[in-house]
Amino acid sequence: MQDDTLPVALQKRIEELKDLESSYWEDELYSYDALTNPTYRDELERCFKLDPLGPLPPRL
Repeated sequence: MQDDTLPVALQKRIEELKDLESSYWEDELYSYDALTNPTYRDELERCFKLDPLGPLPPRL
């Protein structure tokens, strides 16, 4: 059974990212932790109100 709580280090990292510009937390989505820890990725998407499927294509 997977533990759904984030380690303190990842919680701290999210708090640090909140004070930075968007390029930092967008890059964090491709970090090792975000790619290997679905709970961390979900928390990043929730905190920064990101769409997990990505942006919609432009209308024609």
